[in-house]
Amino acid sequence: MTHAEEFAINEWLSDYPEGKTYEDIIDMMVGSADENDEWIHDEISVWQTVEHFTLRQVAQFIEDTKKHFESTINRMKQEGALA
Repeated sequence: MTHAEEFAINEWLSDYPEGKTYEDIIDMMVGSADENDEWIHDEISVWQTVEHFTLRQVAQFIEDTKKHFESTINRMKQEGALA
């Protein structure tokens, strides 16, 4: 898992299975396009702040956070803040 992926997942999930990839975890949350939005998963726990959102919505929050993290790091590198 990249730093951005781990950061994003930890921002929104309090528990998730170890040894799974970022994509595996997102897939577990989103499910197939034919399924209804799920609120819970046996292996995943969301932080209390977002417990009233579906897992599909929380997965989107995770994706957005990952993209923001990556964008911020790239901008910092361009500005010379990171070596």
